[in-house]
Amino acid sequence: MAVPEWFKALDIPDACVEKRSACKENQRSFSIRPTSGDEIWRIKVDGCWVSGAQKRVDYIFWVQSKSGKRAIILVELKGSNYGKALDQIESTLRLLCKHSSTNFVHTGKHQISPGHDGTADKGVQAYVVLSTGRQASKTATRRGRKIPQRLSRLERIRLGYGVRVQPKTNRMFVRGVDALWK
Repeated sequence: MAVPEWFKALDIPDACVEKRSACKENQRSFSIRPTSGDEIWRIKVDGCWVSGAQKRVDYIFWVQSKSGKRAIILVELKGSNYGKALDQIESTLRLLCKHSSTNFVHTGKHQISPGHDGTADKGVQAYVVLSTGRQASKTATRRGRKIPQRLSRLERIRLGYGVRVQPKTNRMFVRGVDALWK
């Protein structure tokens, strides 16, 4: 199957796009086990589509289920710095949504773009997969005291982009695209 057209419109090089449903880095992983009829594309963002000093997430997945549910999923595999992960998600959302009044990824006007309408069957989702090793758990304890400070940033991302950021520990795994909405 051909690479979705909106990838090309964002100048995502073909070399950064694969028909893969998982990613792994330093014992942190994100995986969707596709079921019959699911379509999943993985874009390597960090160091492939976007390089240099610009903040960005590690991967973006475009998924579509047999039932027609579609989403863009931002994935950041992060040691323990949740605040930095939020910066990377917000920066990547700005990149995806630049010129939002005409950008079909943001508006959902392209036939296969999910847009940001926040309905139950399409939209943009973001996951931060954090480590829980011995050192990370010490950091997590310190970071835990700062969660109220992070809530305003989470709310800004949710209100500004229609995206809920979901933290996970060590790994995120679902069976089938439809499970992302459960």
